[in-house]
Amino acid sequence: MKPSLRIYFLCGENRCRSQIAEAYAKGMAREDVIINSAGLHPSEIHLLTHSVMNEVGIDLNSHHSKKIDMKTFIASTIVVKLCEEIKEKCPVVPFGTRNVLWNIQDPLLGITPKIENVRLARDEIKQNVLDLLKQYNALKE
Repeated sequence: MKPSLRIYFLCGENRCRSQIAEAYAKGMAREDVIINSAGLHPSEIHLLTHSVMNEVGIDLNSHHSKKIDMKTFIASTIVVKLCEEIKEKCPVVPFGTRNVLWNIQDPLLGITPKIENVRLARDEIKQNVLDLLKQYNALKE
């Protein structure tokens, strides 16, 4: 059976925003929805990302940063770009694929990122994921 939706969350480094989106979507979506995330320049998932997700009972220890995979990209039915950087540098989204831009500020910018900023991004991403899955009737029953 072919999955009804294939959602690909993309951001710059796949160390925070897209990881959060992937984790929430996998927890909220029906089992037949395929969910992935990636970044332009993947780097290790940030400690603050782990911390804020642990606060809400989501363990990211099995997650790892990934570079954009063109096969996954082309097979996606929805590509969610979480930042301007990815919007400008991302490959062209194939015809028939829904292109979504959330433009969430990188909460890890700066010399000393603040956990409060990561929490704000986490909560905004959670709401966006919920809205997206509702729009496509893809929430778990």
